Amino acid sequence: MKIRSNILMSLLLIAMLTMTLLGAMGVKNRKEEKPEPEPVDDKPVTDVIPNSFKGTIKDEYGVPVEVMKTITSYMDAYYMSLAKLETQDVSGLFSSDKMASISEKAISLLVDVRKLYDFDMHIYGGHYDLKVINYREENGKYRVDILEDDYLNFAYLNGIESSAYDIENYFVIDSDYKISDLEKVQGYYLSFYDEKEKSLDEVYNYFMRQLKDMIEYNTEVLWKKAQSAPYQSKLSYKNGYDRSKASEYSYKYYHDRNPIWYNFTDEGGNCQNYASQSMLEGGIVMDNEGEQQWKCYIEDPQYDPEINEEETAYGRSRSWVNVGFFYEYAKNNEGKGMVADTKVNLYYLEPGDIIIVGNSSLAHTVIVSKVVNGHILVNSNSIDMKDYPIEAYVYTNITPIKILGSN
Repeated sequence: MKIRSNILMSLLLIAMLTMTLLGAMGVKNRKEEKPEPEPVDDKPVTDVIPNSFKGTIKDEYGVPVEVMKTITSYMDAYYMSLAKLETQDVSGLFSSDKMASISEKAISLLVDVRKLYDFDMHIYGGHYDLKVINYREENGKYRVDILEDDYLNFAYLNGIESSAYDIENYFVIDSDYKISDLEKVQGYYLSFYDEKEKSLDEVYNYFMRQLKDMIEYNTEVLWKKAQSAPYQSKLSYKNGYDRSKASEYSYKYYHDRNPIWYNFTDEGGNCQNYASQSMLEGGIVMDNEGEQQWKCYIEDPQYDPEINEEETAYGRSRSWVNVGFFYEYAKNNEGKGMVADTKVNLYYLEPGDIIIVGNSSLAHTVIVSKVVNGHILVNSNSIDMKDYPIEAYVYTNITPIKILGSN
């Protein structure tokens, strides 16, 4: 009996060892297998709109609590309008009927344009941060200058955060804590502030017509063309364009400035300077030959290089910094330097390519950062932005430029 028990114990131990070895081999095999790709979920991470988008508030000036409450009430109404795509009533926050009407029309324009798209542009997450950069009390009014940072999750981008930084807001609050004046330094707001000869309704209707036509053309013509055939260009060039390097540079300096370059942020904006640096990083060579030039030779980053249109490796060309001059260079350059397609379909763009936006003129340059399910996201300087959807811009003119290479 004792011998039989020993045999049984031995057999049991052998069986356990065998199972352990087989299990270990199974684990090893599972580790060596490549994981199955996760399915793409087109639904947003959450479909719950928060009650408030207020984030942090930095105030070293001691703005009175009631004044700041008025400002944040306005900001919450603004962001709730974008989140729900329903214009919130802000009239009760204003003492000036004119400013209340301007603000209502500007918000309505932004909301109504986004509703024109056939995908979900609600905002299901994010927040805004505010930083007081100046405060003073004059003649019974509170004047508060604020920089606004936005962090937004558009539903159709499925979790990608789009951010914007240092948006300037200038509030004047009356003694009864109502807004008597407000300037928000963004294109669609300024369009209502600056127009003197047209009514607010005329301005709103003009932009809605223009933007509706543009969106329909992009959707019904450009998108379908891009889906039916791959991009092809007849332009030739010797040196290719390293899109990954250009894109990496744009991510590094979207909210920073490279100290080896002169910074034009306070001199009309740094957008084209930043885009030019990104393209240079991607391998596009400086061009100091011919009538069309694209160059910027820095001797001291504290000083703006002298404009120099002679064929020398000195100073800078206007095209390096100026949006309109860059477009003319990209369009007309021959021989040495950049090779670009300025007649390209918007939906052929890739990371590292350029888009110029504006209304009546070419106003602002951005660089493509990502293309997600056909949706183009961009980085920019002045206003600093990261992964911001081009569809969220309210400009009637979108000019794509495909950067191919250089000679």
